[in-house]
Amino acid sequence: MRRATRVFAPVPVALLAALSFGACSSDDGDSASPDTTEAAETTSTTVAADTGCVTAETGPLQILLVNDDGMVNPAIDVMIDRLSQNEDFELTVVAPADEKSGSSDRTTEGGATYEEATTPGGNEGYAVDGFPADAVLVALDDLGLEPDLVVSGINPGHNFGPLASLSGTVGVGRTAIRRDVPALAMSAGLELDDAQFGWGADFAADWIEENCEALIGGEFQTDTVTSVNIPTCPPEEMGPLQEVPRAEVVPELPEGESVFVSLCDLTPDPADDIAAVRAGYPSLTQVPADI
Repeated sequence: MRRATRVFAPVPVALLAALSFGACSSDDGDSASPDTTEAAETTSTTVAADTGCVTAETGPLQILLVNDDGMVNPAIDVMIDRLSQNEDFELTVVAPADEKSGSSDRTTEGGATYEEATTPGGNEGYAVDGFPADAVLVALDDLGLEPDLVVSGINPGHNFGPLASLSGTVGVGRTAIRRDVPALAMSAGLELDDAQFGWGADFAADWIEENCEALIGGEFQTDTVTSVNIPTCPPEEMGPLQEVPRAEVVPELPEGESVFVSLCDLTPDPADDIAAVRAGYPSLTQVPADI
């Protein structure tokens, strides 16, 4: 059985500016990443004692990163580069070989094949000839990984309200929690906007750090997927995070308006995730495995 290659790629200069907005600081954020897989293996398993919730005894927090847009989509590099800044995180990338949006939690009958591959940003991982949910099963069953957390995204395109049931990004999380692995799904606007996607990657890193103790201790809940949708507003115009229920229907809008484009008017007290994102708030919603 082949073991997964751990990914610790240096952050491309072009992305640093986008990722610097609102970036959380960490004790490990300035460390340089080795260029070779062998060096990455050594660095990722050498953890200073008692750094946050991670200790020399526990080892780094194991993160499996998946998406539904494939290893070919540059959005995955935004998340890889941000999470790889924290040496308390050990990251493995397993994703569909190509774009598989809208595939929900569908899997390939008889299992999916996979091979080593690289992202547009040069990060190493595994490309799965199948659906996003297949990538989770390949990681757990074929690669033998034991992640503390599955992160899905960042997805170009919102996965809120009833659209969550169709989403391959959320489908990754739904597959993970069925296997008793916590999951965080991140979705943003349809356009690959550096500022919004950078904000999302920063949020994911902060959220993982805040929940690190429960994650690495195996105590974080697996009843639902934590699903975050980011409005299409400049980060400086976004409101605070809203923890809201999932909308039951997509609202009818005036002609010329799109549910995927935020108004950024910060209308107070949004009732659900669609209303929050439309008003310019990032939304956090809990999605069950069966919806």
